[in-house]
Amino acid sequence: MPLAGNKTISIIIPVYQAVDTLRRCVLSCLNQKDLDPGELEIILVDDGSTDGSRELCDELAHEDASGRVRAIHTENGGVSRARNIGIEAAVGRFIVFVDSDDAVKDGLISNMIKHADESTLLVDETNNYSVTNKISGYQYIENVILHENTHVWGKLFDRETLMSGNVRFIDGLTIGEDLLFLIDYALYVDKKRGIRCIADGDYIYTENENSAMNRAFKKSYLDQIKCWRMAEDKLLEVKENISPYAFVSVAVSQILTAFLVVGKVATQGAERDAELDNEAVEMVTEQIKHALKTRGAFAGLPAGHKLKVMVYRLSPKLYIDMYARHKGAKQ
Repeated sequence: MPLAGNKTISIIIPVYQAVDTLRRCVLSCLNQKDLDPGELEIILVDDGSTDGSRELCDELAHEDASGRVRAIHTENGGVSRARNIGIEAAVGRFIVFVDSDDAVKDGLISNMIKHADESTLLVDETNNYSVTNKISGYQYIENVILHENTHVWGKLFDRETLMSGNVRFIDGLTIGEDLLFLIDYALYVDKKRGIRCIADGDYIYTENENSAMNRAFKKSYLDQIKCWRMAEDKLLEVKENISPYAFVSVAVSQILTAFLVVGKVATQGAERDAELDNEAVEMVTEQIKHALKTRGAFAGLPAGHKLKVMVYRLSPKLYIDMYARHKGAKQ
């Protein structure tokens, strides 16, 4: 169903130091069934790679005889900036995001596109929420995003909606950029029933040991505290359209991510940045205090985290020491 003069699908792949996984990723995207070559474009945005990924991007573009692959090279600016560059360059009716260390099954595109019509603004492969009718942006926030579906992969986005709503990733944010992008997109969809949720299974996610979440503790790790506060601020602006339960979900996520941060502080090696540790503990303490002001937040926590909250509020240092000993004993 390509539109005149346009591709149907633009797949955007941000590339940084991905020489070992990029070929598998791109070939899986090219191997889509029930899709004519003229309907597909793959945009590789090389984010200043120095490991040979830059050259591999050009090689993959040259190898595809149908001209479906094109490479864009830019200086290193992070995954958000790379994806934004891809959005600006795309010409497809729909945009799909794929990470360079992942792969997709051959039915990813056809499975999503068969559920799309002219009024479809987003198709999401998700097992979080099952419904036969299209839903609004607000329903999507409450029933999907706030139920641990905070990633942009495995989704089909309407490009015109991205452009008209000026929905972009926040440059410089290394954790939580997907969450805020999805919220911004859903808020722009507003009350229009243009979002379809379907069964998942065609995106092959690969756990990356070098991802921002898995790297050693550094200042950017605090982004996961910032992003959930930013998410709350966005939803407060439209609180008349959001149920109180949604804010409970946000508060619970604020507490859970705060403990991820303080856990990183507790389990660092010998080389520590005392100033950064103090900043993190201050942010965690303030985040937990703030989140607990939401009625129902404490009750919504898993039992283990209720205990963590009680110990941490008694003494952050005690919690950090106990957690460090606990993790050390398991190693």
